[in-house]
Amino acid sequence: MELKSRFQALLLLDEAHAVGVIGPNGCGLAAEEKLSADIQMGTLSKALGAAGGYICGSTSLIEWLTNRARSFIYSTAPPAAIAAAAIAAVEFLQTPEGEERRRALWKNIELLHELLASETNRKPESAIFPFIVGQEDNAMNFAHALQKEGFFVPAIRYPSVARNSARLRITLTAAHTEAQIRALVDSIRRLQRLSGRH
Repeated sequence: MELKSRFQALLLLDEAHAVGVIGPNGCGLAAEEKLSADIQMGTLSKALGAAGGYICGSTSLIEWLTNRARSFIYSTAPPAAIAAAAIAAVEFLQTPEGEERRRALWKNIELLHELLASETNRKPESAIFPFIVGQEDNAMNFAHALQKEGFFVPAIRYPSVARNSARLRITLTAAHTEAQIRALVDSIRRLQRLSGRH
């Protein structure tokens, strides 16, 4: 915020991984940190379980985007059912059941970070855990082996990430059980031993 003020810059906040997970009622990082973002954007396809995305800003910005953003001009509006699903998800987030889901999710996030403590020294920030493998072919081998054991953990490789920093993308939900998380970590550890990576 200091840099924004000093350089009279606009702050664009991507809430893709925050909405539904972080902040009061799952309202995202801006609400959690009490940030005044000039532009807020995000997706409806992650925690909200719908499709599409959104962008929030001043009236003049939205009018400008409506008339100048090629991706908006040449796209169609989401079907009414998708819009209704997104609205229902936002309403659910504000209920006691929504709060309980967030608590369950954060319990799972903290468990995974505890079990994989040797892989990170960062505080858990989201439901997505990047497990660094290194070489692209190793990441693909890990992902395929995990899939055979019943775990969908995609490999993220170059050019999405720098060369030789390929990773597994572990994504948790509130519905995962402690037993499932522990079984995943056991499988990862076993694959590490088999590959000679400890």
